Amino acid sequence: MPKIKFILLVLCLLLISTHTEAQNKKYEPVEGKIIGIWPHNNRFTDTAKLAELKNRWGFENLLIAAIYGKQEVEMANKAGFESANISLQIYLPDLQTNKEKTVNNLKECGKIGGYYFDEPISRKQSLPDFLWLLKVLSEEGYYPHAQFVMSEINEYRAKQVDFLVDEIMYSGYGSKENLGLDQQKSWKEWQSLLGSKFSMVWISSLEDADHYRTLFKAAKELCMRGAWFYQLEPLDVDKECDDSNFEKFCEAAVEFGFMKVRPTE
Repeated sequence: MPKIKFILLVLCLLLISTHTEAQNKKYEPVEGKIIGIWPHNNRFTDTAKLAELKNRWGFENLLIAAIYGKQEVEMANKAGFESANISLQIYLPDLQTNKEKTVNNLKECGKIGGYYFDEPISRKQSLPDFLWLLKVLSEEGYYPHAQFVMSEINEYRAKQVDFLVDEIMYSGYGSKENLGLDQQKSWKEWQSLLGSKFSMVWISSLEDADHYRTLFKAAKELCMRGAWFYQLEPLDVDKECDDSNFEKFCEAAVEFGFMKVRPTE
């Protein structure tokens, strides 16, 4: 009986040690790779929660949703994100509602790393508004200081305006034929058509949670320069993905050369 108790004690200590090691593990991008995140809205309720994305999980680049503005950019700065690594989503229909307010909001955020447009063609948003905004931001010195990044779900639609943007991303999760959650085929087709304009991929914390290794392997084979973690959904306040999901993403990124474990200080 004492022997059994001793074995159980050793097992418990090993479990505690493993859990502590996992909690203390921190990540960072490999040099030359971009690791970004579109975080759950819950992260903007607390600077510490936002800082954890960078300091623990190693996300150097941050996308802020269009519903936010100057306050959230400043919060991101306090959390350790450099302005050059922050992108702001622009919802083009907002220009039709109130152009002055939308542009002022962008100016208040200062010079950042990029502006992101989510499926503007598929959502039938206004091309004239896009061109007008491009002109205004250029005149004010915000572009080309910042990149214009667009996502689409159809590569041929994206190709129509690829000369207007710096980067195009595929915002679908799963193959175009909906035969599963492996985007490899779609990524290859996009790269074949769009070339260097397609060099970063979205990976979803929801739809892709069981496929991180497969997707990072594909991203490596296609020589992608970056991967973005779509952590926004589900939108429910209490439904943010847990630490084990982050760990799976980061470990897959480490395995295929996008991230590395930060040396213990």
